[in-house]
Amino acid sequence: MHKKQLWLNLKNYNFSHLVSPNLWQQLQIHFNGINGPNLAFASKLSRKHGWKQNFALLAIREYKKFIYLGIVSEFQVTPSEIIDTVWHEHLLFTKAYREFCTEVIEYPFDHHPELIPIADQTDSFHAQYQQTLELYTTEFGIDPPEIIWGKPKFDLKLIDQKLVRQVSQKKQSGTNTDFDNSIPLISFFTAEMLVFSSVDYPEFNAGDFGGGGAGLSWGDGNDSGADSSGGDSSCSGCSSGCGGD
Repeated sequence: MHKKQLWLNLKNYNFSHLVSPNLWQQLQIHFNGINGPNLAFASKLSRKHGWKQNFALLAIREYKKFIYLGIVSEFQVTPSEIIDTVWHEHLLFTKAYREFCTEVIEYPFDHHPELIPIADQTDSFHAQYQQTLELYTTEFGIDPPEIIWGKPKFDLKLIDQKLVRQVSQKKQSGTNTDFDNSIPLISFFTAEMLVFSSVDYPEFNAGDFGGGGAGLSWGDGNDSGADSSGGDSSCSGCSSGCGGD
């Protein structure tokens, strides 16, 4: 699959695999027929983790970018704490997640959580995390938003700063499709971006992007998305440090 097509598949994906046929009508009524599955997933994240809905929508959108990076990268990517939370919630829909991997991204995007916090492994996750952030900037032409990407999912106290640039793990042979990483994703959309407004391609302009729930602002600018009910943004499904794909 080409980089551009991969991204369009992710950008336009609305988590329809999560909805069983008998729930479609109720979902359409509840969300007025607009991006129902995506909004339902965001609503689940909001209720479970105490996030505002628009923050949950932003987290979902950045999660899609993380998946894209994990597929095209030559190294194992590592998510932020917020993105790891979204990933865990997606994985809970086991059948839907398998269908997503098979039909949408055409890639077995597996999760490899840390078993116990070992310093050498945490060094590796930190190196992968830094490389993931760098690849994000290269591919999308913008810096990852701090509110989503600012906190890693591992214990920074365990890191040996002398090793962090030397221990990132390469993907196993045969797991990376033939993407040309000399050409970043943004390059494939340059012509369209000159013709259409930033509303059509805001993923390259530090803004909101289309596909499930577009057009909503994601926050009020004064917090990280947790509401006053005191929800926890961390996920208990793995220990501190998820190696990504």
